[in-house]
Amino acid sequence: MIFKNYRKETSERSDAGNWAKKLLAEKTGLFFDSIEGCNENNRNIVTHLMERARVDATDGESSDADVLAAITALKSTDVLQRKINFAKAFRLPLTYVLYCDEMQSVWVYTITDVTSCIFKASYNSYQAFSDWIAAIKGWKSSKPYREQEDLPFFDKALRRAGTAWPTNIDCFVSTKLLQPIGIIEFQNAKNTGVERHCNNEFFLGKYARTNPQGYTLYDNDIRRWQSQEILRLQSGLRLFIITWSQKSKDFILKEIDVITFPNLPFSSDLKKHNEYQLLMHKYANSRDKKVAAIIASQFSTYKLTYSPPQMRKDIQKPPLCGRDKTFPLIYYRYKKLEQGHEDRLPVLFMDLLSRT
Repeated sequence: MIFKNYRKETSERSDAGNWAKKLLAEKTGLFFDSIEGCNENNRNIVTHLMERARVDATDGESSDADVLAAITALKSTDVLQRKINFAKAFRLPLTYVLYCDEMQSVWVYTITDVTSCIFKASYNSYQAFSDWIAAIKGWKSSKPYREQEDLPFFDKALRRAGTAWPTNIDCFVSTKLLQPIGIIEFQNAKNTGVERHCNNEFFLGKYARTNPQGYTLYDNDIRRWQSQEILRLQSGLRLFIITWSQKSKDFILKEIDVITFPNLPFSSDLKKHNEYQLLMHKYANSRDKKVAAIIASQFSTYKLTYSPPQMRKDIQKPPLCGRDKTFPLIYYRYKKLEQGHEDRLPVLFMDLLSRT
């Protein structure tokens, strides 16, 4: 096929209001980019880092060189190089997906450097491409899809087909030499306020609800933070969190040390499974030392460790201990709340980067 009219569409919401990211980009001299799709499989390994473009397609043939030139023209050689370098941190090529709504067809390329683009596969329907994503993923999300009405047609079609476009990586940081040095998770605390925002409350299960069958469900961020820990470990890059709000000039700057996960699920013991979730929920909302003591004495946790090409779960048996970082929590190397002085963010971030 001959591809023309390359243009960008995204399933992600705009971060135009993110003053923290804008300030860092303006004041640090570093580069802050995103990756549109990151696939993690059921063995907890990042298998594909994906960019995409919508195209018009007609009969004929676009060479790999033609495709690479058009992809480069969408942004710049430097942006493409930064994304290639980021993928290399995971021992991966950059995967680039072209799609045509009119034909509902998809073409997949891999890019290993700014002079090399290789055609890998084509899919003659969005259903077939969705099936491919399901195959490389190997697991199915239990959370319902949201915000569907304002999505591009491509994303709606993939969701109807059963497997959505993989989630994005919000931000990675590169030096002036275009080399990646970290990953940033930006968190908008518009509902809780910056000062009151606590990742560990949501990690362990801040909210509880009852489903129509009368079963109590505990909403937690365990899967989300497991995904972030996989990124940190597989890439070897530092993982930062910046909590900000459109309603204030406050921010929290953090760096992850390690994340210790509750060892769930207990498929053979539903009662024990439910008890662990209930205790985590209680501890998230109260920080009750008696609840913590029960968790520490009766339950296990795990940490992820990466030995290429495998990610392992290292089980931590009771008794658990916060000092040894075996209790289920997100642990930080650095954490600082700054109130009313947004101009301090670039200074503190650069100082934190200088620390080893």
